[in-house]
Amino acid sequence: MPDPLCPQLLHHIALPTCDPEAAAKFYVGVVGMQQIDRPAFSFAGAWLHHVPGNLQVHLIQHASARGQRGPIDSLAPHFAMVVDDLDAIEDRLKKHEVPYKRQVNAAGFQQIFFQDPDGNCLEVGIYPES
Repeated sequence: MPDPLCPQLLHHIALPTCDPEAAAKFYVGVVGMQQIDRPAFSFAGAWLHHVPGNLQVHLIQHASARGQRGPIDSLAPHFAMVVDDLDAIEDRLKKHEVPYKRQVNAAGFQQIFFQDPDGNCLEVGIYPES
């Protein structure tokens, strides 16, 4: 049997967008990422870096993007980021008028789900280290 993949860490998440500029503005202004240099690809997009979490989000203009938010569904495809203060996140989302869903899951973890302008789902939560 071949050896399994042994990833060392997650480098980036690629998300579809209808409007890379508007999506980048959301990730900078709401999520707190920094826009970074991106190669001159043949398609539009933006690269963002979340320095504290050492995570990148690569926005790609693509026909699969919904281009709008829909109902928040915690079971939809999403990525999750660890935070230590959900009240501060909730205040930030309210300030930016971003709809969200706050919940405690069956394992007892506190979470907030929200969407970017294209309807891509994000989760922030307080999770145990293990």
